[in-house]
Amino acid sequence: MASPTGYRYSQGKRDIGEAANFSWEYPVPANEFWNTLGFVTGRNFLQCFSADEIARLPLDSTLSKSGKLELLLKLLREKLSSQDAAAAPQTLYDVNYEAWDKLLLGIYTMQGQLGQSADAEKTIRMLVDRRKDKTNLSHLHNLSGLLDEQGKYAEAEETEKPVKLWLDERLGKDSPQALGSRRIIARAIWKQGPSRRAEAKELFSEVMDLIGGMGGGQFAVYQAEQREITEKMVAELEKEDGPERTSI
Repeated sequence: MASPTGYRYSQGKRDIGEAANFSWEYPVPANEFWNTLGFVTGRNFLQCFSADEIARLPLDSTLSKSGKLELLLKLLREKLSSQDAAAAPQTLYDVNYEAWDKLLLGIYTMQGQLGQSADAEKTIRMLVDRRKDKTNLSHLHNLSGLLDEQGKYAEAEETEKPVKLWLDERLGKDSPQALGSRRIIARAIWKQGPSRRAEAKELFSEVMDLIGGMGGGQFAVYQAEQREITEKMVAELEKEDGPERTSI
């Protein structure tokens, strides 16, 4: 089992100040097992287990990245199965929706990381359809990103539009999530063809303006990362278009 040597948050750092209190942050151990996996992968797995359970997990740091992901997926499925059995004749969904939701989100995350696109889509659609709070659109946000990755650009755009409005109101336009939502829509629009390039570029410009205003605000710690992600995405999209392109 991997021994912790510290921990990291979404920025890959141990100290991110007050941002550590945001609900989406989590202290992922910095050790040989977790360092080869992304922050979201670690968070979405670890939040499904208590500290005592984590200490007993057979996390083998000698495994390959895919081997680690397969192990994590197996452990999540085993816990879901045991929790369902413990809840009989009901199910975990019936007696502890929050725990069920976290386990299914973890399973979705591992499926996506393993390239199991069809399984991941089935899992996230189930999370969307069975969510008890229909006003919570967080799983739609994940679904939109997956649809975009699958090349289902028109569906990704339409699925994400209400999410953007929800995130703007819930967290603010300059939150990492709302910026990510705009990027999903902008990329989906761009990929639908040259006739929509101007629309996509306008949205990317809005994203860059919002990032420019993050300094000194509550999301300032994410500013550099958000700028880098956006600039990289635009550069990749422009490269796909060939040499005759204009900058955002």
